[in-house]
Amino acid sequence: MHLRSPRSPWIAFSAIAVGTFMATLDGNIVNVALPTIGAQLHATIDRLEWAVTAYLLAISATLLTMGRAADLVGLRTVYVAGLVVFTFGSALCGAAPSFPALVAARVFQAVGASATMAVGPAVVTATFPAEQRGRALGAVGTVVALGLTAGPPIGGLILAHLSWRWVFYVNVPVGIAGAAWAARILPRRRPGFHPPFDGPGAGLLALALASLLAAVDRLVHPDAIAVALLVVGGGAAAALAWRERRAPSPLVDGALFRSRPVSLGLLAGLLSYAAMFSQTFLTPFYLARVLHLPPGRLGLALSAVPIALSVASPLSGWLSDRIGARVLPVAGMVILAAGLVLLSAAGAHDALASVMARLAVCGVGMGLFQAPNNSVVMGSLPRQRLGSGGGLLATARNVGMGIGVALAGSLFALRAGSAPAGPAFLSGYALALRTGAALAIAAAACSVVRAEASRSAGEERAPGAGAEAGRPTPEV
Repeated sequence: MHLRSPRSPWIAFSAIAVGTFMATLDGNIVNVALPTIGAQLHATIDRLEWAVTAYLLAISATLLTMGRAADLVGLRTVYVAGLVVFTFGSALCGAAPSFPALVAARVFQAVGASATMAVGPAVVTATFPAEQRGRALGAVGTVVALGLTAGPPIGGLILAHLSWRWVFYVNVPVGIAGAAWAARILPRRRPGFHPPFDGPGAGLLALALASLLAAVDRLVHPDAIAVALLVVGGGAAAALAWRERRAPSPLVDGALFRSRPVSLGLLAGLLSYAAMFSQTFLTPFYLARVLHLPPGRLGLALSAVPIALSVASPLSGWLSDRIGARVLPVAGMVILAAGLVLLSAAGAHDALASVMARLAVCGVGMGLFQAPNNSVVMGSLPRQRLGSGGGLLATARNVGMGIGVALAGSLFALRAGSAPAGPAFLSGYALALRTGAALAIAAAACSVVRAEASRSAGEERAPGAGAEAGRPTPEV
């Protein structure tokens, strides 16, 4: 059965929206809960970083594997299985008896999340016609924004009245309902040709990503472990490149990276999320320890970013369908850089409304960037590699998040040490966010180069071209 059917493509979108909403809701609820988790499980900021970093490491290490699995066995199968694993992992997180157990459960949870993240963009790209693709990807951004918007106030409400464990338990009923709906609404895939799965490539990819991201976390304070991680990660990356050139069905198709819209779009996406997550990890601690906000008000303050995203993301998707994707990603990253610089100047006596306005500027920047950049990447892929392309896009996003969290935590520790608040805390916070602003400018530069290269090579296609033009429709 083909993905396209007489039914509205928005019906299939609804199934993807459930998993997307759940993953983003969980991510933002966890950020709100970090100060409380640290107090109750006796974990410092540098240890709490691993509740986020381990999750992102596991997702990054498995996304391409999940995307390739979706190409082989079907988008529907992988998506539903991912929702089930994520839901069970959420229950394990809620029941964790210690901080190490919580980190281990977050890794398990991440394996399920990686399946839904890899498959979601592929389903949307394959389901919608080219002239609606930017709008549909913008709608994905709206769902992300809704999950992020709901996360902080729900997290604050839960923390005000219940244990922090309920920030994970809240995923269980939503996940069960989402898996049942996806199994019902997404068409089955007919049996077809299944090329062999590149198991060695998957193992080398996971080892390379996990080692290199873990090394980034230790680079500010280099030691023998950091050097060992860099050596292992570099060796695994070299072995992966050698393997993929010879594998009959490579996990990572090097031909995809020869397309400038794909390679530069992926790099820009990675840098954008690294920039954004320089503040995402640390801002809850600033609000709790410097401005002394209770959990409820802290959650409401953090909702400024996703509310701004919910406005900017559909607007950018709509505009990209009409004016193309050359200007919007650059403008978005410049705005994000400005927001991070303004936020880095926040102090102990700043008004909460002023801080929320600066967070909103960051949200507008990310919202303007996401849909046009994703549309360029996914629209430049051949249909038979949409699952792999979705995995690449999600890998770039999560590697960027991991780099952002690791750099922010390390730079903060370098400048602030273990200071819970005060001038040292603000100095570390400012250093991390200004580094994030520099990453946003680098993402803007990548978008400029991508647009110019596409114009000179004639690679930027009008709506109706690209992955949809003249290629068979994939099956779920």
